[in-house]
Amino acid sequence: MANDFPVVIGICLDAEASWLGRNPDNIRRPVLLSHGTFAIREGLAPLLALLDENKIRTTFFIPGITAERYPEAVKEIAKHDHEIASHTYGHRSVLVIKPEEEEPELVRGIEALEKITGVRPTTWRSASWEWSPRTLQLLLDHGVKVSTNFHDRVRPYRHQQNGKPTSVVELPVQWHLADAPYFVYGGEVARTIRVAGDVQTIWQDEFDGLMEWPGAFYHLTLHVELIGHPGRLRMLARHLQYLKSRSVKFLTSDEIAATVA
Repeated sequence: MANDFPVVIGICLDAEASWLGRNPDNIRRPVLLSHGTFAIREGLAPLLALLDENKIRTTFFIPGITAERYPEAVKEIAKHDHEIASHTYGHRSVLVIKPEEEEPELVRGIEALEKITGVRPTTWRSASWEWSPRTLQLLLDHGVKVSTNFHDRVRPYRHQQNGKPTSVVELPVQWHLADAPYFVYGGEVARTIRVAGDVQTIWQDEFDGLMEWPGAFYHLTLHVELIGHPGRLRMLARHLQYLKSRSVKFLTSDEIAATVA
């Protein structure tokens, strides 16, 4: 195991929450929201099957509002033995909510998942990978042990407060190791949709480079509503086979965080 390169896959089950979090008025746009509903109706089952086929456990980040709308989807993910992590309540960024709303947004998201699974999640991802100056203390206050939001390193580390390490471990992420920059389209977001094979090349080039950096890990971020389409699932299957052809160890977020001194 000492020679195995750590690989972490974080999967967001946003469903409609990402569009509602961007703009509450999107509630009046059923076609736009259906981009997210695809995750529940079509994308989740084949993605879970692909992970099962490859014997890979991942971390699923689920907004509280999505969990309340689709509790059976949360239960199904848990049944497949993936880590259940919080992704706020309404997928609302700290950039658009009032300061006094940040704590309820955090707590409601955690409690919504705990109510369904019976387990209080200790891994957390913000909406849009944003923090405020208050966020770290809120995580400490509410028992969050793992954050997956910052982009400043290629190795896990502990957040510090007043110059001292805290109990919160950061698992850094990168935009180029996420599916959203390549595949999100609709509403206020108009990007060039990328060819799945091109994205696979980007991810594998970065993986190969990271393997040469001591202490680094490979952290892939996916969204069910984006990666769960047939052609992209085929690309993901090829990518997983490529990773498995190397000396890697697939870990959930809480598992790799537990290795950080």
